[in-house]
Amino acid sequence: MSEPNIPCPKCDGKGFLTPANTTVGDMISLRRRELGLTQQELAGAVGVSRPQIANIEAGRSDPPVSVLRRYADALQCELKDLIP
Repeated sequence: MSEPNIPCPKCDGKGFLTPANTTVGDMISLRRRELGLTQQELAGAVGVSRPQIANIEAGRSDPPVSVLRRYADALQCELKDLIP
């Protein structure tokens, strides 16, 4: 059985990621873009700084588990949707 392909947020959907090589930051970025939100808008909704969003989406850091629910709420999705 093949793994589902996830549109790559880093290449504007031209490539694909698989759950094996996808990060929480990729899933946040993908959902944010689907909703048409800027990093600044997401940061305001979650209560973090824009650079924190940029670092998470770039894979330089992971969001703390303690605030992951706020990301899901701001992105209008289930927590499980952010976990590759």
